[in-house]
Amino acid sequence: MNKKKIIPILSSLLFFVLIFSIVVPSTAETAPEIYKPVFPLNITISKSAIPFTQDPAFYSFEAYHIIPPNVTPIVVTIAKNLIFNDTGLKPYYERVYIPPGNYSLEILNVTIREFNGAQYDRCAYVYADGIPIFWGSTQEINNSTAEADVTLFENLLQGNVTFELVIQNYYDAKIGITGLYEMNVTLYLYPGQKPQGLPNGFIPIFVNATCEHICYNYSYVILYPGMPAKTQEIQIPNGTYRMMALIYEKGGGNDEFWYACEPATRPILVYYDNLLAGVVNPYETIYTGGIDLFYWKPLTSINTLSFHSPYIIDLTPFLALGNKANITVCVYNLITAYEITQSMAHDWDIAGVILLWVNESNPMICGKLNVAKHEFIDSGPMFFPVFFGECYLEDGHYYLDYSAELKFEHGTENSQVIQKGFYCARQKLSFVYEYAFLDEKFMEKAVESGMYNATLCYDVNYPITLNFDAVEVPITNPHVIPFNLTYEQNGTISLGLDYYMKWTFGDYCHEVNTIESLYSIGGFGGIIEIINSYGGAVLVKLTSNYAMTVKNLTSNWLVNGEGFKETFSAEGLQNSTVNLNGYYVYVKESFSSIGSSDPPLQYNIANEIIQIINYRLLELEI
Repeated sequence: MNKKKIIPILSSLLFFVLIFSIVVPSTAETAPEIYKPVFPLNITISKSAIPFTQDPAFYSFEAYHIIPPNVTPIVVTIAKNLIFNDTGLKPYYERVYIPPGNYSLEILNVTIREFNGAQYDRCAYVYADGIPIFWGSTQEINNSTAEADVTLFENLLQGNVTFELVIQNYYDAKIGITGLYEMNVTLYLYPGQKPQGLPNGFIPIFVNATCEHICYNYSYVILYPGMPAKTQEIQIPNGTYRMMALIYEKGGGNDEFWYACEPATRPILVYYDNLLAGVVNPYETIYTGGIDLFYWKPLTSINTLSFHSPYIIDLTPFLALGNKANITVCVYNLITAYEITQSMAHDWDIAGVILLWVNESNPMICGKLNVAKHEFIDSGPMFFPVFFGECYLEDGHYYLDYSAELKFEHGTENSQVIQKGFYCARQKLSFVYEYAFLDEKFMEKAVESGMYNATLCYDVNYPITLNFDAVEVPITNPHVIPFNLTYEQNGTISLGLDYYMKWTFGDYCHEVNTIESLYSIGGFGGIIEIINSYGGAVLVKLTSNYAMTVKNLTSNWLVNGEGFKETFSAEGLQNSTVNLNGYYVYVKESFSSIGSSDPPLQYNIANEIIQIINYRLLELEI
């Protein structure tokens, strides 16, 4: 395909801008009507003409991998060939026995195959006794593999455990959504010295809080403008000397691409007895049906198949307030989004767990919260007229500082937690063009000393920039869903993840430093069918298609100064309106040791990926 045919032509863009009137100046207070190009959500393909035939064994895979120690793991099968049809949020319950022992590392592998026709990318979750241990998604076609480090849950994953496995799949044969998913889940336990300072108590939040009000017995709630916050009371066992919160999140509906919405900021606020205890900055995940669905075939975006940059909030100072607490999670700006769009479909999927360190033989006698500073400021959305449309701006920052002295029957612990962050959003909008930029920078430093010494540090940055232009013309009645559009879109995406985490407890130190970047360029044209009120779409006919996606990653993974460095680079390409699978131009992945004379074990997934370097499915013609 000739790239020139699909690259946006400036004169055409100016023509459409001049033909369609300039956006009227507005302010947030007047609940403006925002003029912007149609942004179909979660597009799926109605047919794929050619079956996937190339190596490696997995069509889609995460760039981020963890090299295990060179010991034979204990392999525990959690799920084998589970089929997800029109399952929604209903889980499979798998009761599994996990042999107790000391393990230096625990890896959960999730492999998913899609078959039987077209399907959206879907959410994929794994829970253990209601507690989220894997947060990810499916690919849209063929098969995928992903993994998660679940060593944090080692004291949970032993003995008899009930796993809840969820692929949020929906079936609609009338419009060709007939895909099924098959899931396999395996736990790998690597014998060795157990990490110091792992939690031994777990309280899942928002269990059985789904909108269906069905008792599925796992942590999950959907927040939206009609319910932007949810509160749960927790009972803290006496003898708890450390406490943290791990929150998972995902935007959906109109907020699947919340960073391109107005407002475009969604900090997730965590309150402890009405005190702002932490802020979770959501990652700008782009799923495989998103923005331009061909960008992600076969190379997926960052933090998709498995979320690999978790953020934990240290709540230890709040132990001074007693053994009962109300935990509230609130997604900021949802009500403002409703005021602008008049839509309730700004959805956020939330799950989480309160992690506890408990010694019942050493109860707490008293505690004092010495410092409680919390500042959160957001400018609110600001709109300004420009020559070709409208500009949107929003900034925010926060600073939290809590410290406490906790006195136990056998010792005293001092805890201080500081969190601070900054985010900013910039957009330019017109009928046919949108530029969107969002940056989130944040850090946390928690220090505990006394009976035990421990630290938790984060330094993280999530930037995203996208440009796209789109022209759509209804060819059936746009007031009756489903309806069809002729559609042309071109654009670019630049996405990054700069993630540093350091965890110490006593003599144990674990560090992860991951720098990941992604760049996509291209566009497509054809006929799409809008299937719901917030823009979900099915591709009916494809007339033009070009998409190039490049992903690079460098990651250091260390335990007590020893570990490995991973370097990954890959390019995926689309240049056909017939073969919609796309192909890899190259995949390069290498590992090198850090602080050890032994080279890291090259495990099977890495070998399978590297096989493709010398393999070409198609001759590349650009």
